[in-house]
Amino acid sequence: MANITELPNAFTPLAFLPPALANQFEVSRYLYAATLGGYIWDIALNLGNDYALLFKHSIRFPTVVYFLSRAFTLAYILTSFVFQVANVPNCQALQVGLGVCLLLSQAATAMLFFLRVTAIWHPNKIVFGIFLALWLAVIGSDITVPVGIRGAHIGPTMQCINTIVPENTEAVAIAGLINDTAIFFAINYRILGHTIVADSFKARLEAFIDGGKLSRLSHALVQGGQHFYLVAICANITLLVVLKIPSVPPVYHGMLTIPALAVINGMACLVFRRIKFGLITADGATTVGSDFHATATPHRSLPLHHHRRHDPTDTEFGSNTTFPLDVRIQKETRKYEDSTDDQISKRSKTPTLT
Repeated sequence: MANITELPNAFTPLAFLPPALANQFEVSRYLYAATLGGYIWDIALNLGNDYALLFKHSIRFPTVVYFLSRAFTLAYILTSFVFQVANVPNCQALQVGLGVCLLLSQAATAMLFFLRVTAIWHPNKIVFGIFLALWLAVIGSDITVPVGIRGAHIGPTMQCINTIVPENTEAVAIAGLINDTAIFFAINYRILGHTIVADSFKARLEAFIDGGKLSRLSHALVQGGQHFYLVAICANITLLVVLKIPSVPPVYHGMLTIPALAVINGMACLVFRRIKFGLITADGATTVGSDFHATATPHRSLPLHHHRRHDPTDTEFGSNTTFPLDVRIQKETRKYEDSTDDQISKRSKTPTLT
């Protein structure tokens, strides 16, 4: 038998792992590379939109959160990829770094969800407190990653692998699923509450399940932007189910977290851009024309926008502020000119749909 030092790749990292684990580790590398490429591609496709957000719209707290969520999510995916493929002097330090990136990414993405639901329920302070608590729970669950997970070198090589993954890291998926699901149903219930004639919870639930019973406007309000949140919920459910299947190897548990969080962030950012550009109004409707007309119960319509001059730095959620996302109703257009904004502002003086 040839001496190990005579082999051309005697110290390749996979040679120091059991065959099954080495195969799983290699699969995870491919998935991380695909996720990184897909996320960068999404950023590239939206460079024009991001440019418009920075230079053609006022920059307030929600816009800052949007860009931070994109930056931290990219940093998390990138550091995770580096952890899998690069030669790293200190694996544990990099593991803590990517865990912190995960924490910041989740905090910023969950804040986008939080701003959306509080805009819909503005100025309900009870709802604000409930979803603030859920946002803090998401952050608390994410702390388990940089604190609990341990990384080390593979044999004598400089490449890394996770050696300890505590069971309490499942809280990341659980907290995210609870938060996203609660926001999804809270937004839908609020929209239905302002567009359905019936006042009972049962009637609204039946209307939510059977979209055919809704008027054109009601159906648009339910569908506008909510399918993106549903995708985020499905990503969390898939991740949690995989984590609970005993036959799935631990390596696959960790690697599925990367694409799941990338998808969730992508959906949250997509909704934010559509709101900011007027494709989804403040109450969740998809703009299909210049005006909506609620023929059933116009007195129950939700105010779309409170047009009010205020300090650009004002981001509080009290009764004396505008909606946090500060959206305007407008037609789909490829240019955002001041003349268009003036015309839209004149329409927005009436607080309800007519």
